[in-house]
Amino acid sequence: MQKNRLFSRICSLFLLCLFSGSLTHGSGIEERFEGSSVIRYDVLFNGIPTGKVEWQYLGKSVISGHKVDIILLNSDTNILKLLNLESKEKVYIDSTTYLPVRVDRDVVFFGKKEKIKEMYDQDTGTITIAKSNSSGKDTLLHVEKPVHNILSLLYFFPKDIELVKNKPLYFNLPTQKVTIKMLSENEIAFGKGKKDVYLLSGRGEKRFNLWLDKKERTPIKMEFIVPLGKITIVRKS
Repeated sequence: MQKNRLFSRICSLFLLCLFSGSLTHGSGIEERFEGSSVIRYDVLFNGIPTGKVEWQYLGKSVISGHKVDIILLNSDTNILKLLNLESKEKVYIDSTTYLPVRVDRDVVFFGKKEKIKEMYDQDTGTITIAKSNSSGKDTLLHVEKPVHNILSLLYFFPKDIELVKNKPLYFNLPTQKVTIKMLSENEIAFGKGKKDVYLLSGRGEKRFNLWLDKKERTPIKMEFIVPLGKITIVRKS
């Protein structure tokens, strides 16, 4: 039970939608990949390489009457006894609102396999969670609307939200609320050059920092404070 709680807290922040309202979105999810088929990240714990995260764009489809963009997440991370996780997760994002419609998760956590399906109903503010190893009924969560998803929120941050220094933004996740503020605009080393970024600070069950590419609003770097140290996720150039 203790490991499950730790897994939920860590993964909900670094692995595992988007801000809604009367927004007109700029370039879509496909354009965020900048012509690449895969976006890759290295995972480090206290500066030591411990895994990887990869995002792959799979195209468009229609789910429950919604036109969606489909993104595949592959992650493989082994951090001491804190986190041993392999996962493949398909994230279905509404192509118009950028809100989550469905997430299919295929995970191996400390050697235990599990398939999880999350269905998001933005009209009612509910999430239905079905687990393959559960003999009981599906879990139904009621959340303040709109309902967001941590994966797409961190890795594909909304492009058309105005970021104002120290002005809080609020996001409703299935099991928690997250507050994010823009702290500064600066540069960060990337490959052989530098990237102009926004530095964001987030607070939910855990605190984190997020360096966003100012143009594409995809993360160049993320940091999360966990027991015994710091998890850093860095985009490969």
